[in-house]
Amino acid sequence: MVKEIKLKEIRDQCIALQKAMDASRNSRKDDVWLHSSFKIFMRKYNEILIKAREIIDINAPVDMYNLEKVPSAFDTVTIQQRMYFDDVYSNLLILKSFIEASGGLAQVEADNILNFLKANLRKAIYDIPPNEKSVQNGIESLLIGKGKQKGIDYDRETGRVKIAGKESVPDFVFRNENMVLEIKICNRQGKLAEIIDEMNADIIAYSTEYESIYFLIYDIGFIRDEDEVIKGLQRSEKIKCCIVKH
Repeated sequence: MVKEIKLKEIRDQCIALQKAMDASRNSRKDDVWLHSSFKIFMRKYNEILIKAREIIDINAPVDMYNLEKVPSAFDTVTIQQRMYFDDVYSNLLILKSFIEASGGLAQVEADNILNFLKANLRKAIYDIPPNEKSVQNGIESLLIGKGKQKGIDYDRETGRVKIAGKESVPDFVFRNENMVLEIKICNRQGKLAEIIDEMNADIIAYSTEYESIYFLIYDIGFIRDEDEVIKGLQRSEKIKCCIVKH
């Protein structure tokens, strides 16, 4: 348990550094010295890697930088700075993914997101939603209220997947958790059978790209046996479903 807590702290530090690098890169896109802070990020990355190595064996293909041999921003041209910056960013993502896989953290965080939405979505939707988009909007409001940032913590209707000539676009993608979240609304008699067919197709499509596939069904009063629906879909720990009643 202590190890898991420490790994989560390291993973959160990776995410914080990733966000800082994203913010730095997106805040001044027209600046020729856009990547001049590369050495600062190298130093922070090294610190995280050292802490991670104190907890687990790191056999992922990540680098430790010898900062004494890395030139400063004043001794480099812009293309070199970009290369250093991108190299740190790539190492950081690999380290974060390795830590998540080693500690099972991605799965835990994905479960936390689904449980949070299940507990709070009904309170965020005042009137009977006319369609799935209305439910999606309620979910996005909750995510924003929880401090999640679009484009960093989650994306909406991106991450297109193509299989057997058919393209599918998940409603929400949580890249840090390697998870997609699909929203369904059961608002008429007979709709549940259609939803189940859609969900089975989604599982086939998204399992080619994402580790976890989660579903949230917003029910207006047409689902009688919730357990039967959930058990029929949850074939593994990587596929989960929850039902929220209006």
